[in-house]
Amino acid sequence: MGRALLSHFLIVSNSSPRLVSSLKCRSRGGLPSKYCKTPGLIRQNRNLATHNGCGFRCYCNVSLSEPTAPVASSSSVKKRIVSGVQPTGSIHLGNYLGAIKNWIALQNSYETLFFIVDLHAITLPYDTQQLSKATRETAAIYLACGIDNSKASVFVQSHVRAHVELMWLLSSATPIGWLNKMIQFKEKSHKAGGENVGVALLTYPVLMASDILLYQSDFVPVGEDQKQHLELTRELAERVNYLYGGRKWKKLGGRGGAIFKVPEPLIPPAGARVMSLTDGLSKMSKSAPSDQSRINLLDPKDVIANKIKRCKTDSSAG
Repeated sequence: MGRALLSHFLIVSNSSPRLVSSLKCRSRGGLPSKYCKTPGLIRQNRNLATHNGCGFRCYCNVSLSEPTAPVASSSSVKKRIVSGVQPTGSIHLGNYLGAIKNWIALQNSYETLFFIVDLHAITLPYDTQQLSKATRETAAIYLACGIDNSKASVFVQSHVRAHVELMWLLSSATPIGWLNKMIQFKEKSHKAGGENVGVALLTYPVLMASDILLYQSDFVPVGEDQKQHLELTRELAERVNYLYGGRKWKKLGGRGGAIFKVPEPLIPPAGARVMSLTDGLSKMSKSAPSDQSRINLLDPKDVIANKIKRCKTDSSAG
């Protein structure tokens, strides 16, 4: 089993680390997005997504292999950053200050990959048509906020099937006890009730790890609530490197060395945790039942003013 699993990790490791070109994605509305392909000796065009109800289609040039010799690091080589936002609910001020605003600055200094994590959005009940619509709207908001698709790669998670393929491989190396410790799983499963909780809610941190490790990311911008999940990603990368990397991996046909980079967190100095307008103890959230708890980026001015007037404030502050 170890040898078979190793061969799969070898395939993933050889086919995904560096993204240097673009994949074009267009909708009927003419919205372009930049996707990625990896360099290699053999290239093959693959249609990674079919038409959905609104004619949204993506095509990707995928490298099947790459030179086995590792590329030497250079000061001119940019570090890589990967991040994403779920297309559920409305993008709000917390999402902008905690993530998207920082992406705009990061895209000038790093190799950046920003994607819509639609697979994470299906861990709880969802409407198919609404999810498809929200995915396109989220991509549009990325661009409207200042993400430049000539500098950053913007894509939809489900359009790159390697995310799910690597997640399955990582799942085979993930101790169940690590997942049972995840605070967000405990909170969400308690709210949803045992009979309404799917396995995906437990295992989605492994998918998050796949999102990050697939692209050999150097840094991951995270809010306070995601630090535990990133720590699991780091531990999982170290575990796979220990089990299948180094001399053991080389003896079994690999090139030796680490399989995955161990990513570092990139926590913004301000705006990492924007609190709810109705509950100062909770962060602003798209999943909160009351729309009064958040300021959505597409809210009209009068609606924003009304929400601010009605929001809870610190009674001890004058």
